[in-house]
This record gives sequence, C-alpha cells and structure tokens, in this order.
Amino acid sequence: MNDQPHTNPQADAQELGKLGYAQELFRTMGGFSNFAISFSIISILTGAVTLYGHGLRMGGPAQMSLGWPLVTLFTLAVVCSMAELASALPTSGAMYHWSCQLGGKGWGWFTAWFNIIGQIAAIAGIDYGCAQFVTPLLGIEATNQNLLIVYACILFSHGLINHFGIRLVAWLNDLSVTVHIIG
Repeated sequence: MNDQPHTNPQADAQELGKLGYAQELFRTMGGFSNFAISFSIISILTGAVTLYGHGLRMGGPAQMSLGWPLVTLFTLAVVCSMAELASALPTSGAMYHWSCQLGGKGWGWFTAWFNIIGQIAAIAGIDYGCAQFVTPLLGIEATNQNLLIVYACILFSHGLINHFGIRLVAWLNDLSVTVHIIG
C-alpha cells in the first residue's frame, strides 16, 4: 500500500483498483459531514441525557467518576484499531470486509450479523430513550401506549429522513455536531 497521504480522488480510485475494487462511492459529502456522521453516532449527549440517571442509580458516584473515563480509554483503543483497519482496507464494507479479508468468509458472516443485531439494538435503545425524554417534553402523559406511539413516530422519522437522500442526512449530522458542541 502507498503510505503517502493524498486527497486526490483519482489516487483513491487507483488505490482501490490495486485491491481489486472499482470506486463506487459518490463523494457528495465533504470531510466535515463525514466526521459529523461518526460524531453523531457516538452522540455524547444521547448517552449523558438518557443514561446518566441510570448509571448514578446503579453504580453510584464511583461508577460515574471512574467507570466512564475507564470505558472511554478502552473504547479509544478499539477506535484506533478500527481506524488502522480502515486505512489499510478502505472499502465501504468496513467491518464485514475486514473480517473476510483477515479471517475468511465465516468471520465475515459472523461479523455482519453481529453488526446488524447491534445496530438494531442500539437504534431501538436510543429511540426508546428519546421517546422517554420527548414524551413529557411534549406535554403528553407518559403511559405505555403514548410512549409506544412516540417511539413509533421517532422510528418512522428516521425512515422518512433517509428517504430524502444523503444531502439532508449530511446537513442534519452537521447540525448535530453543532448542537453537541454548543450543548
């Protein structure tokens, strides 16, 4: 692989060609929007708002002052290893492709399924936490039925937003980073 940094799209296409792939990703988002997607997925505010009380109740002050920073360090170790893999195998398949290349198709299959199960669980948990937060904020009584309706509306809004294309998603992610920085 070429270790020299470059920003030339032609060089990117040539690098992928060396790996046996044709470039198919459309470059409709800039560098900040790509960063914004990752930053929004991490969503510090989501964790702080929806899980702070739970962490304090279940683990107490020691967990809050020692546990979160410790987990942050280990998470950074995982992120750094994934960044290294992404730079060595820069394809859109990400973890699935890395696992196939490094461990074979069985590991790729396993990784893909664990990733999709994790994504579904994460979206369900985050949206449920959002529904618990938004329902009283809207002045709606927080019954199980009302919570489920708000939860369904939040899930539906994700599909609707993604239906309108990558430019809207990029703009919303840029806005999310701004809110995180200001918040």
